[in-house]
Amino acid sequence: MPTPTFKRSVGDLPTLKKKLQASPSSLLSDLTELSHLKREQMVKNDNYQKMQFGLEQRKVELLEQESTIKMEKLKAEAAREQLHIAKEQVQLKADILRQRMQLLREGVPQDEIDSSFPVPEHSDDN
Repeated sequence: MPTPTFKRSVGDLPTLKKKLQASPSSLLSDLTELSHLKREQMVKNDNYQKMQFGLEQRKVELLEQESTIKMEKLKAEAAREQLHIAKEQVQLKADILRQRMQLLREGVPQDEIDSSFPVPEHSDDN
């Protein structure tokens, strides 16, 4: 391999006069090494993409689970609200029946009680 020669320039700083020439075998060696490094990088990129895909897949699974849990929570809250409404309806009916019973005991005619305090019909369409 030829030794580079230097010429002097202003300020006595050396500058490279001639480029080094690489031998064909060293170029081939460099290309082989670059090819190997590129292959390694491609494998690493592939593994990274597989990991990233796995993480994205897991994220989607967790979001689906979260949606399912939220839906079940909403269903439970709706059912609880329906029970609360049904309880209120039963309590109202019981109060009216107590008042009717009290009026009957006090001697109020049944016709007057029926017209003044009708018994609400409880529907089971919920």
